[in-house]
Amino acid sequence: MLAEWNLHYEDWIIGDGEPDRRIGDVFDWFALAFWSEEAFERVHESGRSAVPVSDFRYRVVAEVVYISQDACIIDFGLNATGLKATATHDVLPSDCKKGDFVMGEIGLRLPLVTEVGPEEEFKKLAYRWRVNRISADLTPYVSSRRDESRIQYQDVPATASVKAHCYVLHCCKVSPE
Repeated sequence: MLAEWNLHYEDWIIGDGEPDRRIGDVFDWFALAFWSEEAFERVHESGRSAVPVSDFRYRVVAEVVYISQDACIIDFGLNATGLKATATHDVLPSDCKKGDFVMGEIGLRLPLVTEVGPEEEFKKLAYRWRVNRISADLTPYVSSRRDESRIQYQDVPATASVKAHCYVLHCCKVSPE
C-alpha cells in the first residue's frame, strides 16, 4: 500500500481561512473526501487497493463501509497506511450496500464540510498528515472549465509561493502524538 498520498487542497479553502501549507508541515484534518468523474462499478473481488494514475488520482478497489441516502464511505486500505474517504452516495451503483466492493478512479481532497452521517463512522476519516512535497496545478481554464488537454503542475515550497486554483499536497499519514 502507498506510503504517500496526493491530497488536493483547493485555493478557495485557503481563501475561506484555512492556512497556506508548506513542505514539512504536520496538520490534522477532520476528514478525507474523494470524487470521481465516472460512476463506480461493483466487483466480486475482495482485495482493497489504490494504484496511482495520471493527474495525481488513483484507481481503487474499495469496500463500502458506510452508505446512506446522503453519503458513503469507502475503505481502500489494507493496513495502517490505507485510507477511508467519503463522498455523496451517487458515485456508487444504485443497488450497492455495505460490504460490497467497488472499483473506480478517484481523486482525494481535503474538504471543509462533508455529508452528514453517524459520528462513529465519520470520525474514522480524521487523519494527521505531513507534507512532503507540494505541486501547484497550473492547468489553464477555458470557459470556467479545466483544460484536461493541457495539464501542468509546478513543484513549489508552499501554497503561497504561486497562485493556482488547486494544490496537490503529497503527504504521509502520521500517527497522532
